[in-house]
Amino acid sequence: YLNQQPHMLQYNLTLERQLPFQMAVTLAYGGSRGFNLMQMKEGNPTVPQILPDGRQFWPVNSPRTNPNWSTMTLFTAAGNSWYNSLQFGLVKRLSKGLQFQSSYTWSQVIDETQGQGTSEATLGGSVFGSDPTHRDVDRGRAIFDVPHNWRFNALYRFPELFPRGALGKALNGWGMSGILSLQNGPPFAAALSTSRSRSSVNGGIAGIDRPDLVVGRNNSNIVSGATAGCLGVAPGRPLGTPQLYFDPCAFAIQPAGFLGTAGRNILRGPGFATLDFSLVKDTPLGFLGEGGKLEFRAEFFNILNRVNFQLPNKLVFAARADVEAALPTAGLITSTVGSSRQIQLALKVIW
Repeated sequence: YLNQQPHMLQYNLTLERQLPFQMAVTLAYGGSRGFNLMQMKEGNPTVPQILPDGRQFWPVNSPRTNPNWSTMTLFTAAGNSWYNSLQFGLVKRLSKGLQFQSSYTWSQVIDETQGQGTSEATLGGSVFGSDPTHRDVDRGRAIFDVPHNWRFNALYRFPELFPRGALGKALNGWGMSGILSLQNGPPFAAALSTSRSRSSVNGGIAGIDRPDLVVGRNNSNIVSGATAGCLGVAPGRPLGTPQLYFDPCAFAIQPAGFLGTAGRNILRGPGFATLDFSLVKDTPLGFLGEGGKLEFRAEFFNILNRVNFQLPNKLVFAARADVEAALPTAGLITSTVGSSRQIQLALKVIW
């Protein structure tokens, strides 16, 4: 059996306009459609019963499609993806010592799980879908979906006000630059640490089955405000913090044998923001020729020393019983992404 070749259709429309003061603006739509994307699926799924209302129900010890074998991993090219974006760019070419570039993208990526490694699981998702026979159950935001992404960089060369003498050598030749990065955090799904559905995908490991979503709850009121409290979670605790990023009380343990109603990747993790800055001083060295100079550079990475948090623990319940307290680690953030403030100094002779 040979997998079909994965392929991608890409399409875009771009408008550009020149503006005064050496500036230009770009407005574009960009999109793509992925077909036959690589997936890892349960290759020998258990067979559910179909209830009169159309729901799937897995009884205790549901037989697998091939009862002679246990769980299997199927590598298949069966995934799809959809990407749409609005892109805005503004550029100023170097004039009067100043240049800058700003780019903003508003986008959405939808898929049905994709990948062959552990990267998606590391980022908060699962390579395996919760239902190997119905792809639409796991259709949702891709793990790398970032709806808002803004980058801004600028360079400014200070004017030379003192053309001669020691004062000119000290005060001329200065410049500075910076890069600002702002973006949303990646999406993730609340999950259970056991196979509550009894579908036993990938042997029933943690992080594949999802719980029920409580009516009226969504990303906006699950990761902000304060929790009303539930079993194992004290009321009034603020949400969106490293100690409790999302509200476990927004979820419930579904009846055994059923998939949960919470969709894939309906939550979004902490955003990412950083500012890098550099300061440069050029001092001419005439004895090295016309282009000879001494360059001093001070670079500050994450100059504001902002803490960017990793995704929280997504496991909400152990789900070994119908009623349980939320896991004490649900919504807990224990690590960061990026680095703390880093300072780098350099001295270079150019000739």
